[in-house]
Amino acid sequence: MPTRHEKIKQQEARREGERRRKNFIIGTGIVVGVLLVVGIGLALANTTLAAPAPTAVTVASQGQCAAVQDFPSQGATHIAPGEAHPPYSSNPPTSGWHWANPQEWGIYTTPQVQEQLVHNLEHGGIIIQYNNLPAADVERLTTLVQHDRIHMILAPYPDLPSGSNVAITAWTHLLLCNGVSEDAIKRFTTAFRDKGPELVP
Repeated sequence: MPTRHEKIKQQEARREGERRRKNFIIGTGIVVGVLLVVGIGLALANTTLAAPAPTAVTVASQGQCAAVQDFPSQGATHIAPGEAHPPYSSNPPTSGWHWANPQEWGIYTTPQVQEQLVHNLEHGGIIIQYNNLPAADVERLTTLVQHDRIHMILAPYPDLPSGSNVAITAWTHLLLCNGVSEDAIKRFTTAFRDKGPELVP
């Protein structure tokens, strides 16, 4: 028979063992919890960093435009097709020498004669010209003009200034962009359409 002293020692040993087991379980739980939190955090961080590659549409939406440029009028003198004239003060032109007949409003897939388009500007038109754009961006411009055809022309223009892929012109006003910015085009159109010196229906 164990003595009273031995019984007390055995009870203390059992309690110590239970305490150690409990501490081990708690410690293990804490470590597992910390690892779970860290793992979830890393997974979320990787998801944020691994954003999808930009598509043609998202690239187009990033088009940046310079400030609108205003030019003094170079007049509205009519010239014959092929007739020489002084240089325009902007590229594309925003006023000046032009043919007697304007171009028909609409969408074109080939470059148009600038001397003819200037007459459209005189009538209050908005002309959007582009160069080196992805097909998806050209389609966005086409859709934009299809939904708002009043006094609008869309056409390619291979001689845009370096660094610009889109030019929007009105009489004495020019907006250059390095891509498609629908908001900028709409604001420009609202501000300057039908503000030419010779308004037509």
